[in-house]
Amino acid sequence: MGPWLADTIRQCDGLVDILSYWTFSDVFEEQGVVKQPFYGGYGLIANGGIPKPSFNAFKLLHNLGQQRLSINSQSALVTKRPDGTVVIAVWNLCDAEESGTSEQIRFKLPGLMGMPYARVYSLDSAHGSTLRRYSEMGKPAYPTAKELWELRQNAELPPPVTREISNGEIAIAIPPKGLAILEFNP
Repeated sequence: MGPWLADTIRQCDGLVDILSYWTFSDVFEEQGVVKQPFYGGYGLIANGGIPKPSFNAFKLLHNLGQQRLSINSQSALVTKRPDGTVVIAVWNLCDAEESGTSEQIRFKLPGLMGMPYARVYSLDSAHGSTLRRYSEMGKPAYPTAKELWELRQNAELPPPVTREISNGEIAIAIPPKGLAILEFNP
């Protein structure tokens, strides 16, 4: 969901005044009683208060700046915040049915030559997604209070990783269906 959201924002930028997501929660009256936490609902939060990867995608994309900078890419957005921080969103979008492959992305940043490092936030099957842990639990239809707590904890985004910028370049690997945010402070 993270790469899809980022790509949708990239495509809609400049064409709309505001974007809205369908619904915040997977629990709403039209569908009746929810039978399990992850059933394919449209919400950002699963039954039991479990943040879904789409929730974390919005959380990460909220870090983008207000000024969009030009880049020739179908899988990245570059923005600048009022304080001068440059923020790049980069993703590896593939169809839901596909397993996909990891992509090695290299950015050449001549305007940021003096910066020694970047902060990198990640969202993928191993970072900010509780779906793998839910499967490991056996996909319980009605998780216990302890299981719900564990799933909520597992859904938390990890802190950013500091990555070195060498000669104005930085490279990162993006797993299939992954989203990364890179921050470069002035």
